[in-house]
Amino acid sequence: MPWQIIVHTDLPIIETSYSGIMTKTDLFGAAHETLDLGHAHNRTRFLADCTTLTGGHTIFDLYFLAREISIAANLEVLKEAVLLPSFASWIEKINFWETIGINRGFQVRIFRDREPAIAWLLQ
Repeated sequence: MPWQIIVHTDLPIIETSYSGIMTKTDLFGAAHETLDLGHAHNRTRFLADCTTLTGGHTIFDLYFLAREISIAANLEVLKEAVLLPSFASWIEKINFWETIGINRGFQVRIFRDREPAIAWLLQ
C-alpha cells in the first residue's frame, strides 16, 4: 500500500504519507480511509505528506477526487496542508489540487516544509 495514515495523539490532525506510485484506486482508497478516520476521531485537519510521491494518478483523478470529497465531506471545516514532493514534475499536479480544492469549497494550502504546514493547520 503506497500510503500510511497516522492519527496524531499530540496534535488534532490526521497525517497521510504518500509514497511511490499512486494509482487512481490507491488515491481514492487513501482519501476514503483518511476521511473515515477523520470522522471516527472527530478530526477535520489533515496533513498530506507527498514528499516521497513519485508518480501514478493524473490531474483528472485529482479532479474527480475533489468532486467526490465535496459531496461526501463537511467542507466548511475541512482543512488540508500538502507537503510538496521533491519530484519537480508533480508540483503542477499539487498546485492543481490546491486550486480545485479551493474551488470545491475546502481549504487547501501547499507547503515545502512541515513546520509551517502544521502551524497553518492549527490556526
